[in-house]
Order: sequence, then structure tokens, then C-alpha cells
Amino acid sequence: MRRLTTDELRRRTLQRQFPKINGTDPESVLELFTRLGPIQSQVPRAPFLAVSSRLPGVPYSTIRDLFEQHRLLKTTNIRGTVHTSTREHFAMLDAVARRTRAAQLRNYLKLDQVTPEQLATEVEAFTAADWRARADIVTHLRTWLTERDSVGSASLRDTLSDSLLWGHSGLLRRPRDERWEKRTDILHRRARSVVPELTQHQFDEALAALVRVHLGSYGPATRDDLAFFFGTSLGAVDTAVKALGENVVRLPGPDRDDHLDLAEPPTEGEEDPGLRLLPEFDGLLVGYAGKHRTRFLEDYQLPAIWAKVNGLFAPIVLYDGHIVASWKTLTRSNRTAVEVRMLDPHPRLAEDLFSDAILATEAALAVKVADLQVLAGD
Repeated sequence: MRRLTTDELRRRTLQRQFPKINGTDPESVLELFTRLGPIQSQVPRAPFLAVSSRLPGVPYSTIRDLFEQHRLLKTTNIRGTVHTSTREHFAMLDAVARRTRAAQLRNYLKLDQVTPEQLATEVEAFTAADWRARADIVTHLRTWLTERDSVGSASLRDTLSDSLLWGHSGLLRRPRDERWEKRTDILHRRARSVVPELTQHQFDEALAALVRVHLGSYGPATRDDLAFFFGTSLGAVDTAVKALGENVVRLPGPDRDDHLDLAEPPTEGEEDPGLRLLPEFDGLLVGYAGKHRTRFLEDYQLPAIWAKVNGLFAPIVLYDGHIVASWKTLTRSNRTAVEVRMLDPHPRLAEDLFSDAILATEAALAVKVADLQVLAGD
């Protein structure tokens, strides 16, 4: 079988990442999230920018209201990171994350008499009736563990142990007010108390469904990419792919790795969506394992947008089917500016190329960009 070229990989992925969706209403936004799958959202504005870059023209109020109405759900789940998803995907992510974090709960917290499942039941009971502050959840669970488990689990106090206690995949996250694009979401509540109609899934069933979603959003992708993204073993990925049967095909890739893709290749979507301002932790980077994050840029350019020390990914500029720059917003005296820094060796882009992307960003974040600077790479 002929090997896919790097250009073919890019084109297939871009068609999926930039689907043709008619409309900018709430249902169109939900369709976008259904197609893209979970969006990594450590940075509060990231899901807003995911929308503005894929569905230009959606206003801030539409995205905010979907969060407020709990039609878009945000929580800590796969790989212990924050994701925004639809209700349907949330339930599947919860099933996968519960399994994958159980060992970490047991080993790092030194659980002895208490199981990870019992700890999950307790945190859901504590957050069933009200939104709880993160610190209150940690205090409650430490007291609960002191009464029921070993000295080690109750006495261990550090950032990771705290996050393991409050970062349960069955809880929703929200900020104290409605500024979802700005505030840290430090309040948590049992998801099924807020959205009772959430379904229940078993791990194998949920992972197979999510693998299909991921290939339909980022494919072609490798086994390593899938295992990384969902925080599972390669064996679990193989089981999921086997369950999908003829819906998935294997394709030789340019890097000598076999790639997996849906049997039906993308037929719509934009192979070249033009210039787009993409968010922090964008899927064109984090949808793949580390060694495969060069689908849209060169390996030597990665350090300019990916700080391995703290795991942060800068917001990026997509142009001509490649990641060509990073960008950021600067606010001084209530004036917002956008600063773009090109990746070497890309020359500076003309400012007028950014017009549509700036308008889409302004709409999604409810800001007015007063100035734009395009700087050469370092």
C-alpha cells in the first residue's frame, strides 16, 4: 500500500478540524464540539478561541450561555487535564478517566483501607447538593481519609495530592461568576446532580467510541497518539480499535509508523482554512503524542511554542496549512492589542491577512482589538 505523505496527513486533518458547519447559533457550536471532541481547556479562554478559529462569527454570549446552561461541560478528566466537551462525550470521558486514574489514586495517596471507587463516591456525595470550593473538597476528604485509611494517605500534603482529591472526572468545574473566558473555575459539583440525564458507560465501550471521535477529528493518528491522548495503555487502544472493526483502516505513514484512520476519509471541510488564530493547547499540537507534534510545523520550531518544563503551549497562528507563528493578547489601560511573533524562518505576514481572524476573536471574547503587531521570529 502506498505511504501517505506529510501533505496528505495535513490535508486530511485540516478537513476534519475545520468542518463545514452552516450557522453560528448554539446548535452549530455544539455540532462543532461533537466533531472536534474534547478541547483541552487549562486556559479559560481556550474553548472560546477553539470556536472562533473553527466557526468564525460566533458571539461571546452564545459560548458563555452554553457553559451556563451546562450544555458544554468542563472538568478534569483524561490525563488529569482540563477538557471541555458535550454532554455525550463527557459521560464517555468520565468512564475512561475513572479507570486510568484509579492506580494513581491508590499509589500516590497510599490508599490502604479505602478504594479509589469509595473515594470517588465520597467526593460525589459531598458535592451533590451544592457547588463546593476546591479547598473545601480537599479539607473534607482529608478528614474523611483520616477516619478511614492509613496515616500515609491522610498526612500526604502537596499540590499533586490535592489535585487528585478534587480533580475527579465525575465533577463539573465552573468559575465563581459568568466570566468563563477569564476566571479560574475553582467550584466543583457532581455532574449527574447538575445534568441528571448523563448516561453511564463501561470503560471498553467508552474508549472505543472516543477513539472513533478522535480519528474523526485528528486522524490519521497512530496507536501512540491515541494512548497518549486518552491516557491509556497501547493494549487498551488495540482493544478499542478491534471493537471498531471495519470502521478503522491502517495506513502507512511518512514516518514509517502505521497510522489509523476512519474507513470513510473526510470529504468536506477546508484543506486550507486560511489564516486562523488558534488557542493555547490547540488540538493541532496536543492531539498527538510528543514525537508526532510536527504535522504542522518543523521539529526545531516546537520550543518556541511548547515549554516542556511546565507543559505550556502558546496560542498559535495557522496559515497556508502550517503553524507559522505564536500570538498573545496584551491589555494596557483597557486597550487590547494582539502581538504575533513569527516562527523562524517564516517571514512576517502582512497585517491585513489577520483581519477576519481578529474579527472572529473579538466576537468570541467580547473584546475590541485596538492594535496588531507582527514581529519577526527570534
